Amino acid sequence: MKLHCEVEVINRVHSSLNIRSNAKYLRSTLALGKEPKNVQEYFILHFSSVNKNGTKYKVKCMKQVFVKCLNEGKVTLRFEEPPHDLCIKSEVIQLKSFMRLLKSCITGDTKDLKLSNLSSIGITSKDIAPTKLTINNRSEFPVKGFPRTLKFLYINGLKLCNFRRDILLLNHLTVLDLSNNEIEKIPPEFGRLPNISELYLSNNSLGLNKNSDWQWLLGLKISKKLKLIDLRENKIINLPKDIWKLQNLVTLKIDKNSLYKLPTTLGRITTLRYLSVSENNLRTLPCSLIRCGLEHLDISSNNFKSEADAPKIADYTPWDIYINSLVHIAAKTVLKHKFFYAPNIIPKTLVELLDNSNMCVCGQAVLNDKYYVIKPFELIGFSISRHIVSNFVNKGSSVSVECFFCSPKCFVK
Repeated sequence: MKLHCEVEVINRVHSSLNIRSNAKYLRSTLALGKEPKNVQEYFILHFSSVNKNGTKYKVKCMKQVFVKCLNEGKVTLRFEEPPHDLCIKSEVIQLKSFMRLLKSCITGDTKDLKLSNLSSIGITSKDIAPTKLTINNRSEFPVKGFPRTLKFLYINGLKLCNFRRDILLLNHLTVLDLSNNEIEKIPPEFGRLPNISELYLSNNSLGLNKNSDWQWLLGLKISKKLKLIDLRENKIINLPKDIWKLQNLVTLKIDKNSLYKLPTTLGRITTLRYLSVSENNLRTLPCSLIRCGLEHLDISSNNFKSEADAPKIADYTPWDIYINSLVHIAAKTVLKHKFFYAPNIIPKTLVELLDNSNMCVCGQAVLNDKYYVIKPFELIGFSISRHIVSNFVNKGSSVSVECFFCSPKCFVK
């Protein structure tokens, strides 16, 4: 049996001599076979991209097996001679099958075991586990499903209407490109993929349904890894306020949609550096963008207007603006000190209140969204620090900015 995996070889002699190891995980193949002259003796051959001749390990020389993380696709095989530890990472199902065969070889329960002779085991280029796949035609889809080792998957221009659910099994996937299709919905389970860092969904139909489900975008695992998302040309009318939970997002492209407003929480993404929202129907920008450290902002071809058509803050007393309620005071304290909260700790309504909080021009949280003004803002103002505004017709022009205030003092400023 052959197992396609990643293996890190650790020489224990180096560790005992305080020699720094340069070992790292390499794409590899482990082959389990038997010795031709002694059918009761079994070996493991380790082939890698830098060791195509392979290294042979006797099963009887195995000292210890560590399977605590087997359900995560990780095991370690420790050999007495040579003094090596093989740290293995592989797809869970294949790894479990390999370990069952290995257990049979160790215990001697090999009555119905069929393994190739060691001399007949070879390594070919096809044995190296594939990590990249490009599909430009429907006939190119693998009959047996996508290889579980894929890290890069490109499926472009096939007019797919439905998201392929076998993608949900690719736990090693880091880059997914489904551009130029007709996909209308992404399943919520997509948010569980642990390694997605770049997601390209341009020229699809994610916004065709006005009640679009964005739960996939807010999965706990994907929200920690996703750094780039391309949602251009998707007929999107609204982005979810919860998008701020993508706390490692660096690049957001949402050009050529039907957005009339950006979420006021967008500025809470402290890692956001590239934002492109050209060719939409935007009338205002949230003031939080001023404070989130953008290096590139494309707001060309929108419908910005300078007149203030929001409620005048002067119509309310300072007490209304600053104090509001005890719930808001407590919520502001939670947000200020970044206390952890979740639906299993506090009521869901309070979680929604905290998640949807706006940002004052000073950077503090604003829990009440009733009191705000829309003010004209010179583009040069957005160039404070590292902000760069590009592709705008007239740099002397102003844009309308939706401003929230946590206190009368901020409003005066």
